[in-house]
Amino acid sequence: MGKVKKATRKFNQKHLKGELERRGKNRKAQLLHKKRELKKGRRTGAGGDDDDAEPFTGIDEVDGLAEFAGSRVKGVDENLEKFMQADADADDASGSSDDEDIAALLKGDNSEDDDDVGFGSDDDSDGSDSDGSDDVDDDEEEDGSGDDGSADSDDEEDEFKKNLEAMKEKDPKFFEFMQKNDPGALKILEQNSDGDEPESDAEMEDADEDADEAAQEAAQEAGATGTEVTSKMLSTWEREIATDNSIRALKKLLLALYAASHMESENDGAGNTPFRIQGMRIFNKTVSTSIRVAPKAIGHYAPIVNGKIDGKTKKWKVVRALIKSYLASLLELLRQMSDPAMIQYLIKECDRVVPYFATFARFTRDLVKELLRLFGSAAADDGVRILALLTLRKLVAASPAGIVDMALKGMYLTYVRTSNVKTLASLTTIQLMRNCGVELFSHDAKASYQHAFVYIRQLAIHLRNSMQLRSKESFRAIYNWQFINSLAFWVEVLATYCGDRAEEAPELCSTLESLVYPVTQVILGVVRLVPTAKYFPLRIHCLNMLLRLSSATGVYIPILPLAIEVLESAEFLGRRPLKSTLKPPQLDAQLKAPKEYEHTRVYLEAVLESIFGLLADAIASQSVRIAFPEWVVPATLQLRRWRKRVGSSWARFSKQLQGLLERIDQTSRLVQQHRNKIDFSPSNLTAANQFMNTVSPDSTPIGAYAASLRKVRAQQRATLIEAETSG
Repeated sequence: MGKVKKATRKFNQKHLKGELERRGKNRKAQLLHKKRELKKGRRTGAGGDDDDAEPFTGIDEVDGLAEFAGSRVKGVDENLEKFMQADADADDASGSSDDEDIAALLKGDNSEDDDDVGFGSDDDSDGSDSDGSDDVDDDEEEDGSGDDGSADSDDEEDEFKKNLEAMKEKDPKFFEFMQKNDPGALKILEQNSDGDEPESDAEMEDADEDADEAAQEAAQEAGATGTEVTSKMLSTWEREIATDNSIRALKKLLLALYAASHMESENDGAGNTPFRIQGMRIFNKTVSTSIRVAPKAIGHYAPIVNGKIDGKTKKWKVVRALIKSYLASLLELLRQMSDPAMIQYLIKECDRVVPYFATFARFTRDLVKELLRLFGSAAADDGVRILALLTLRKLVAASPAGIVDMALKGMYLTYVRTSNVKTLASLTTIQLMRNCGVELFSHDAKASYQHAFVYIRQLAIHLRNSMQLRSKESFRAIYNWQFINSLAFWVEVLATYCGDRAEEAPELCSTLESLVYPVTQVILGVVRLVPTAKYFPLRIHCLNMLLRLSSATGVYIPILPLAIEVLESAEFLGRRPLKSTLKPPQLDAQLKAPKEYEHTRVYLEAVLESIFGLLADAIASQSVRIAFPEWVVPATLQLRRWRKRVGSSWARFSKQLQGLLERIDQTSRLVQQHRNKIDFSPSNLTAANQFMNTVSPDSTPIGAYAASLRKVRAQQRATLIEAETSG
């Protein structure tokens, strides 16, 4: 070892320690930054920073996938992806004020700190309390100024004690009742007890006086166990409400409904109501009477005008707590019921009072959650799902943007969670859920595009990572029903609003049409990810999605080469199929062939039947195009060559293929006859696109043939589903 220089010794003595500390701090900072980025990537579902990832090196058909996977949606908030991963239950800060107002109905406290949604404005759509005092207290606590907050709480406590002392002197019986039933949780019937200014309207003053008397009477009659509701009491309240619109009787009726709906509630204060429900007969009568009478009575004081409620009227203050109590009771009943008929009855009632739900952000979120729960419940029938979707769609139309985002996100995630296909019957249910979910995306073009972009991009990221890793675990992340049904969902959204119903919503069509290309790229990548024989069913599912997208939007997608690849695989050209006595597989409900079906004749026959139907549909979709005779030539040559090589081994399908080829020739001659009558050149693209636009593809020879095959497949599938359900 050589001699150490003098400069080095000086550096070691004076600066080495500091330099090492600085470098250590830099390393720690870099590691901390990497950990944060990794956590951020996990939260957004991207698995890391996608912009810095290696460029995609997959097959040529999906060479644009990397650019889309690393892109960001335009015109969207920076926090959108955080919102997409956020917990919908996190924003419940406004729920306390709703509970207080419901409790005010039970106690008599008429406090006004509430989270009303502004009756058409989006100011309070985030669910925050409209009373600014709560927000100030929260800010002070976050800033660490706990002294002021404690002083405020002490003042409120002193004021509350003074009110209790005044009530003790004024009404000792009522005070005793409150002591027995937990004054913090039990709140019984009294309006304007917080020193609010009296209403100038004489009718409102009389109503409040009646309400106070009703509160006192209910509290005195209740005792420690509460007054038992009878049929006579219900009839009396119903008669008073019908004849005089008595708010006094309405409050009693809604308290009885609250007691009925919370009979089995886990809330400790649920049973501290002034009424008791005994027996199913009284329960049923209480619920039916309330649902029949309450909306009309509430509408007398807070009418619905053009789907909205005027919250600035003086009458609104009288019934606001009543409305909250009624909505809370409906939601509680909806959570408890298991009978489909009763659930449908309650959903219809919720649909009637959607404007009242839309007034309160907390109840709107709770209703959205309940409707989504029923929509995705395995025990729910199709009628419940359809009603839940219709009510949710109506609620979204009347709610601010925050609720719209929550509903769209919840609908898609509910669909994905329940999209695992096991039988043909479950596949039918999933198709119904998909169609219902698509309907919800027609409301807001911007919100629909944002959600569609983010979730399609997530699918593209998963596919890109799988093609780069090339492992069994990465393939399983793609080849599963959740991924395939997610693709089917967005295909249906694009096919519906950029094709079938493009004229109904041109703005939505122009917004979503840019997503047709990335969805197509993702599907093509899935098709070619593992091109083996056991995944022929998955390839058929993907080709059907491409066919649906191409037929609806008019965008040409090369489907025939991918379908003919199946016919030219080694399973048909290179080996002899194994004989088997297994029953034919149900390819519609499978993504890959079961182990016992691989290389068997019964499996390959099912594949051929599906492929020939797919070929007929794909060719029929282009049968009215002006270039059809030339476009179909390569496919017919390959099909004739396949029939000549292996047709003798598949006699039944060789005959079916011969019929398909004959229909193709007939259609080509028909298109050629129409082309002989035209008087424009090939450069006139507008006229070329309008060629045979008055002729339906199903009326051509190949179209009629494809329609007959679809009809046969539909009958076979219906028979199989009936056998599954009956067995």
